[in-house]
Amino acid sequence: MQFTGSPRQQAEETARSAAPESPPGVPSWGPVLATTIRLWAARRLHRLRRSRRALLIAICVLAMGAAAVVVVRSTGTSSRARVPAPGRANQHQLPRSGSAGSSGGVGTVRSQAAAWMAGQVGSDETIACDPFMCTALGAHGVASSRLLSLPSSASSASGADVIVASPSADARLSEDAPRLLASFGSGASLTEVRAISPGGAAAYQAALRSDLADRGSVGAQLMRSRRIEVSVLGAGQLEAGEVDSRLLVMLAVLASQHSWRVITFGDASPGVSSTEAPYRQVIIADAGGRGEAAGLAAALAVVRAQHAPYQPAQVTTVRLADGQTGLRIDFAAPSPLGLLAGSVPG
Repeated sequence: MQFTGSPRQQAEETARSAAPESPPGVPSWGPVLATTIRLWAARRLHRLRRSRRALLIAICVLAMGAAAVVVVRSTGTSSRARVPAPGRANQHQLPRSGSAGSSGGVGTVRSQAAAWMAGQVGSDETIACDPFMCTALGAHGVASSRLLSLPSSASSASGADVIVASPSADARLSEDAPRLLASFGSGASLTEVRAISPGGAAAYQAALRSDLADRGSVGAQLMRSRRIEVSVLGAGQLEAGEVDSRLLVMLAVLASQHSWRVITFGDASPGVSSTEAPYRQVIIADAGGRGEAAGLAAALAVVRAQHAPYQPAQVTTVRLADGQTGLRIDFAAPSPLGLLAGSVPG
């Protein structure tokens, strides 16, 4: 199946036509400091490659989805994606309203932030952190090769994708990292997780407004598909642009092969609005209520066969309250901006 145009056009066309491991030990500071120096230059080249590569992948993903269905019919389901025990991904899902852990001390809040990042931030993202936070991240299983030491006198975080910092550090680094991903604690213990935006705060706000409009437009198109059933709550979330663009494209791909009922969109960004940090999890089930094994197996294989930026952090089957089997798909933070317009800022 051949597709042309931007990922947004592809998603809209599809919608219309579809009528528990022990964590590693605390990292040694030798590797962390070495990573800080090495990635200073390496990430520059990686960003240039990544922006071009993402556009090509975005253009091809829907055709890849159709090909994966052929693969599953002949070889069965794939095992390339990490599949956790059912319900494990929800252990880090905290309320969006207000910061999480507001009554805890600094150590407790730091541990909450580290646990959320270990479970929610993409494994290819490099994290800038102070020594205490880096230690907490290592204790929760984040590899030392992903950590960059952030001295107390730092005025930037060159080479990092994500920063986890206190408000005092955030004040100095806010221009580099204007995008809030999660917030924990309050007052002196307030800890924020932020994403780097190369163009600064103004460029980020412009990109966010454009992406929000695109998400709302594609979400509205999906609602008109005869192969997607959504509750009133889910419909409102789609129309408001509160659903991650990768989920929108994935739903369009799956709807081109089968009819689905959206059970819920998941929330995993404490302290941040769903327009700025959209829902990155979805649970779907067979629209006929039968939980057909063949349809689930085919969908599971399609999802697992995807490459970045459409490769989920986790995908697994789950047992629903009515006894039916559903499919849960989780994407990692941060959500990409500009994906539906055919470009992803480096």
